[in-house]
Amino acid sequence: MTYPIGEFSKIVGVSEHTLRFYEREGLIKVNRDANNNRIYSDENKLWVESILHLKNTGMSLKDMKQFFHWGHVGDETVEKRLALLKDHRLKVVEEFEKIRQSLEFLNQKIYIYENDHSK
Repeated sequence: MTYPIGEFSKIVGVSEHTLRFYEREGLIKVNRDANNNRIYSDENKLWVESILHLKNTGMSLKDMKQFFHWGHVGDETVEKRLALLKDHRLKVVEEFEKIRQSLEFLNQKIYIYENDHSK
Protein backbone atom coordinates (compact mmCIF):
# COMPACT_ATOMS: atom_id res chain seq x y z
CA MET A 1 0.00 0.00 0.00
CA THR A 2 1.19 3.56 -0.65
CA TYR A 3 0.46 6.82 1.13
CA PRO A 4 0.91 10.52 0.38
CA ILE A 5 3.12 12.39 2.85
CA GLY A 6 0.27 13.88 4.90
CA GLU A 7 -1.42 10.55 5.51
CA PHE A 8 1.88 8.78 6.14
CA SER A 9 2.89 11.47 8.62
CA LYS A 10 -0.21 10.70 10.69
CA ILE A 11 0.33 6.94 10.45
CA VAL A 12 3.90 7.06 11.76
CA GLY A 13 3.36 9.96 14.16
CA VAL A 14 6.01 12.33 12.86
CA SER A 15 5.66 15.62 11.02
CA GLU A 16 5.96 16.00 7.27
CA HIS A 17 9.00 18.19 7.93
CA THR A 18 10.63 15.33 9.87
CA LEU A 19 9.92 12.87 7.06
CA ARG A 20 11.56 15.21 4.56
CA PHE A 21 14.54 15.55 6.92
CA TYR A 22 14.89 11.75 7.17
CA GLU A 23 14.88 11.57 3.38
CA ARG A 24 17.44 14.38 2.99
CA GLU A 25 19.73 12.70 5.52
CA GLY A 26 19.51 9.38 3.68
CA LEU A 27 17.69 7.54 6.46
CA ILE A 28 14.79 6.59 4.19
CA LYS A 29 14.35 6.34 0.45
CA VAL A 30 11.01 7.52 -0.87
CA ASN A 31 9.44 6.87 -4.25
CA ARG A 32 7.80 9.65 -6.26
CA ASP A 33 4.64 9.64 -8.33
CA ALA A 34 4.20 11.08 -11.84
CA ASN A 35 3.83 14.58 -10.33
CA ASN A 36 7.03 14.14 -8.28
CA ASN A 37 5.08 13.91 -5.01
CA ARG A 38 6.48 11.65 -2.32
CA ILE A 39 4.75 8.28 -2.05
CA TYR A 40 5.42 6.28 1.11
CA SER A 41 5.10 2.51 1.42
CA ASP A 42 4.65 -0.02 4.20
CA GLU A 43 8.39 -0.66 3.92
CA ASN A 44 9.00 3.04 4.64
CA LYS A 45 6.86 2.59 7.76
CA LEU A 46 9.22 -0.12 9.01
CA TRP A 47 12.25 2.11 8.35
CA VAL A 48 10.67 5.07 10.18
CA GLU A 49 9.78 2.85 13.14
CA SER A 50 13.42 1.73 13.26
CA ILE A 51 14.61 5.34 13.13
CA LEU A 52 12.33 6.26 16.02
CA HIS A 53 13.50 3.33 18.15
CA LEU A 54 17.17 4.12 17.53
CA LYS A 55 16.51 7.81 18.21
CA ASN A 56 14.82 6.87 21.50
CA THR A 57 17.95 4.98 22.52
CA GLY A 58 20.04 8.09 21.96
CA MET A 59 21.83 6.91 18.83
CA SER A 60 23.58 9.81 17.13
CA LEU A 61 22.43 11.03 13.73
CA LYS A 62 25.88 10.15 12.38
CA ASP A 63 25.53 6.52 13.51
CA MET A 64 21.94 6.31 12.27
CA LYS A 65 23.00 7.61 8.87
CA GLN A 66 25.73 4.99 8.70
CA PHE A 67 23.38 2.21 9.86
CA PHE A 68 20.68 3.09 7.35
CA HIS A 69 23.19 3.62 4.56
CA TRP A 70 24.44 0.08 5.16
CA GLY A 71 20.84 -1.11 5.30
CA HIS A 72 20.15 0.36 1.88
CA VAL A 73 23.34 -1.21 0.51
CA GLY A 74 22.16 -4.71 1.39
CA ASP A 75 23.13 -8.01 2.93
CA GLU A 76 26.86 -7.59 2.48
CA THR A 77 26.80 -5.00 5.30
CA VAL A 78 25.02 -7.15 7.90
CA GLU A 79 28.18 -7.68 9.98
CA LYS A 80 28.89 -3.94 10.03
CA ARG A 81 25.32 -3.16 11.10
CA LEU A 82 25.48 -5.83 13.79
CA ALA A 83 28.73 -4.40 15.18
CA LEU A 84 27.30 -0.88 15.23
CA LEU A 85 24.17 -2.09 17.04
CA LYS A 86 26.20 -4.05 19.60
CA ASP A 87 28.42 -1.04 20.30
CA HIS A 88 25.38 1.17 20.71
CA ARG A 89 23.66 -1.38 22.95
CA LEU A 90 26.62 -1.19 25.36
CA LYS A 91 26.13 2.58 25.58
CA VAL A 92 22.39 2.13 26.18
CA VAL A 93 23.01 -0.44 28.92
CA GLU A 94 25.46 1.94 30.64
CA GLU A 95 22.95 4.79 30.45
CA PHE A 96 20.17 2.49 31.67
CA GLU A 97 22.27 1.55 34.72
CA LYS A 98 22.86 5.23 35.54
CA ILE A 99 19.13 5.88 35.33
CA ARG A 100 18.37 2.79 37.44
CA GLN A 101 20.74 4.04 40.14
CA SER A 102 19.19 7.50 40.06
CA LEU A 103 15.72 6.00 40.30
CA GLU A 104 16.81 4.00 43.33
CA PHE A 105 18.11 7.23 44.89
CA LEU A 106 14.75 8.91 44.25
CA ASN A 107 12.87 5.96 45.73
CA GLN A 108 15.03 6.11 48.88
CA LYS A 109 14.48 9.86 49.28
CA ILE A 110 10.74 9.49 48.77
CA TYR A 111 10.65 6.71 51.36
CA ILE A 112 12.57 8.86 53.86
CA TYR A 113 10.34 11.92 53.35
CA GLU A 114 7.13 9.91 53.50
CA ASN A 115 8.19 8.28 56.74
CA ASP A 116 9.40 11.54 58.31
CA HIS A 117 6.04 13.24 57.62
CA SER A 118 3.99 10.40 59.00
CA LYS A 119 5.29 10.97 62.57
